[in-house]
Amino acid sequence: MRCIVCDSRTTDADICAECSPNGHDPLGLDGIHVRAIDVEKADNEVTRHLCCAAQSDEWFVQKLMDLIIRQPRRGVANSPGVDIVAVLRHACAARRRRALRDTVLTAVGFPAILIVLGSVVLATSTLSLAPLRVILPALGISAVVSSVTTFLFKLSYNHAITGPLSRRNFAAANAPEPRKRLLRARISEIHEQSRGNITIYRGFRPFRGYGRVIGGWSFAIDITKPREFSGKCSGFEVHEIRDYVRRQVEALEWLGLRVEERIFVSGRDASDGETFIGRDGRPRAIVEGPEVRKLLLKPNNRARPYTVIRLLGWDGELALTIFLRFVIVKRNLFIEASHSILTPLRDSFRKHDQIKRVEGLWGYVGLAIRSIRLVSRPLSGFAHLGERRGDRRALTESTGRFTGSDFDYGVFFSAREWASDERYQRYFQKLDSEMYTKVVEQRIFDALVQFLDKHDIDTGELVQRQTTILNNGVMVTGNGSINAENVAGGAGAQAGHGGQKGGGQQGGA
Repeated sequence: MRCIVCDSRTTDADICAECSPNGHDPLGLDGIHVRAIDVEKADNEVTRHLCCAAQSDEWFVQKLMDLIIRQPRRGVANSPGVDIVAVLRHACAARRRRALRDTVLTAVGFPAILIVLGSVVLATSTLSLAPLRVILPALGISAVVSSVTTFLFKLSYNHAITGPLSRRNFAAANAPEPRKRLLRARISEIHEQSRGNITIYRGFRPFRGYGRVIGGWSFAIDITKPREFSGKCSGFEVHEIRDYVRRQVEALEWLGLRVEERIFVSGRDASDGETFIGRDGRPRAIVEGPEVRKLLLKPNNRARPYTVIRLLGWDGELALTIFLRFVIVKRNLFIEASHSILTPLRDSFRKHDQIKRVEGLWGYVGLAIRSIRLVSRPLSGFAHLGERRGDRRALTESTGRFTGSDFDYGVFFSAREWASDERYQRYFQKLDSEMYTKVVEQRIFDALVQFLDKHDIDTGELVQRQTTILNNGVMVTGNGSINAENVAGGAGAQAGHGGQKGGGQQGGA
């Protein structure tokens, strides 16, 4: 739990002891009970839904295996509020459980079909009914084994969804480890990459995993122009203003807000040197501080460091991210911001909460009746042999450095983006995304003004930009984005058309 006053951790109270000594209500709530928000639980909710889908949806599991686990030479998408490692572990556990089921069903179903067909052919060729006598025992054995196997599979799935994956019991850290050594090693590698500070993207979109870009702004400020009556302004390095803005944003202490530094580079440019790709030809997880400082002082057109501000709402299902970039170009400070949104999960990813736990005699009887099979999935076991070969081939390939200059190391797939709905599911979610943006942007501009004032730099133009951006609703949540430099207001003001179409999936309430 979190204290609703200072955001510090509490045991089971709404207000911690320091903020509420002797039961005093510092907020003046007059006895109104306000429940503190458990931030970790909110972060886990989307992960839990994806883990449930990994346990039940074979197609989803196949995409996770083919596009993430079997891609050791590509980056991993980092999405706010999602523990992709837990999702992958549950996907591996579900695939193994299905493999055991299908192997047993094939072991009894396939021979039963051969016996039936062989008996019919033999009876036809000999014009005798004697060969048909083996059909009934063969089908009987197949029916018993298939029904029992299906029953145990359904029961195992039910207890997994209503037990460790239930809203009350879920913990991402408790996801089961894969049995195969190769899968454990690969998921451990994904775990390191997901906690790193590099995003290697594929295609045109750099912010892979964070949803659609829905707006943004950019402008340049002359940092050699002193304030009036100040005489001369003092210089600074770009990392100083970057760190100052970060600290001021973090000082908001808003539940669900996280700030990190991340580098974005195209998968086609990542192989330039060994900064992003290791000697084994696989993406690295972390770029160390000196390399980040180098990219800040000498901007690289291909790899760009951003301050990433993440805000979660609606139990983690609404994730807004602001990407800030600072560059000093000659006598100007260039500031760029882009906004991305992850909308809530599709309704199909919530159906698991409607599953009731199988309990009591009649619950087991009902499940047993639904599990009756004569012959089930007689060929499915053979497909898992191909799965084993696919894992081995993808994860045991040569570790020598990939020499192809046109190879794209970019991330293939983001589970969070794929599972997102095409639009907001509540009108208030749309309003909240705008509220999050306005509050954080206000703090960003206040920090910029404070920092430049301390260095005796004229901030008049910056204040005008701030007014334009915050008051004219430059944050667009529909089907486009607006460059703040093309917005004008007031009598006689003119502005050129600078809008361009962006992602349209998140528009609308």
